[in-house]
Amino acid sequence: MAKAREDGFRIRQNRMDALSVRRVLVGHPWISERELKEAIVEYHREAMDRAPSFVRYPEARPWVERVRAYVKELKTAGILNDTEIAIAISLGDFLLFRGARQFGLKRPEPAVEKCRTALLLETDEGPFQIKNVDNPAIQWKPAPPLPAQLPMREFWWEQCEWIADGVGSGLHIDEEPEEIFPLPVLAMASEHAHDTPAVVDFLRRYSAFWGASNLLVYDHKYRMAAIEKCSRNHFETYPPTLEKWGHISGMVCRDGGSPLGRYQRERRTEYRRLYGLPEDGVDETFWKFCDAGERMLVEGIRKLGRRPKVKDVMDLFWTPYPDGLCKGGYRFHPDQGDTEYTLVTYAVALEQGIYYRWQRGRDLAVWPKQPEVCRFE
Repeated sequence: MAKAREDGFRIRQNRMDALSVRRVLVGHPWISERELKEAIVEYHREAMDRAPSFVRYPEARPWVERVRAYVKELKTAGILNDTEIAIAISLGDFLLFRGARQFGLKRPEPAVEKCRTALLLETDEGPFQIKNVDNPAIQWKPAPPLPAQLPMREFWWEQCEWIADGVGSGLHIDEEPEEIFPLPVLAMASEHAHDTPAVVDFLRRYSAFWGASNLLVYDHKYRMAAIEKCSRNHFETYPPTLEKWGHISGMVCRDGGSPLGRYQRERRTEYRRLYGLPEDGVDETFWKFCDAGERMLVEGIRKLGRRPKVKDVMDLFWTPYPDGLCKGGYRFHPDQGDTEYTLVTYAVALEQGIYYRWQRGRDLAVWPKQPEVCRFE
């Protein structure tokens, strides 16, 4: 399989970061590297052996075969060995489900607040989506300049039946679901679902197989749904507002009283108590910062009225924090670690075929005053 070779060689080129478990062991001297690797390999082997029921999940059969063929190719082509394959595919799930409870392992990377996106159906430029891509600027490289014009056949909105734009939304620890086989659920949905209602239904049926992401789904009839999915064990969906817009925010459950919202709070509390973290410490400060960003997004859009101007929506997303949503080297807490940036803001007027992009250059302190604009004609 060409993809297995491509992915394997890419992983090998960055082997120290992609395949090392030493970063996980920092601050955990009681755990040996050998012991941790054995546990990851055991989890990965178990996950690969636990194929889902093809009666309950009929679409899964060819995808299980594809995943197993992909893993086999990584090994038989001599790209990665068994331990490296297990780390590359299953390290994240192992840490989420078993690492803390089995070994007392904390997550190795600092928490970052991630991204947010919104789709507004009634602006002065018609249906309009905009997104901030927020992350630490580790090894950040700006993309090449946009061309001023491209043919309509290259406009992605013309090439798909629906879009699912996502933002990161995870937990430090999660209850292990019944289904742990690594199915590529979004890729499956792209073949088996053809509009927003079908996508939502498919993702709900396969809910146990995916998580750590909130999604904004919409199709060519502009039917939209926001899905919040920080856990593999819960699924919350929200329709557009009466004002005909929808949104998602990273690391957030908008309704703290929903089953997912309550579950998220329980897992946060479990994690804090497991490691003796104070109620007013770094972890709690982080979650409060995420919730504040969600409120700023919602309140900011509502203030713009029922038919906002695109310029005003753009202003909300790229005005520097705390007046707007654009983070320029922001640390929510002195002990956070890496600072977080809005690295890219992109937007698209879907009916007009106009794509806008702002991005930081190599000088991270500089944010462009005007967007690059590409028109699809």
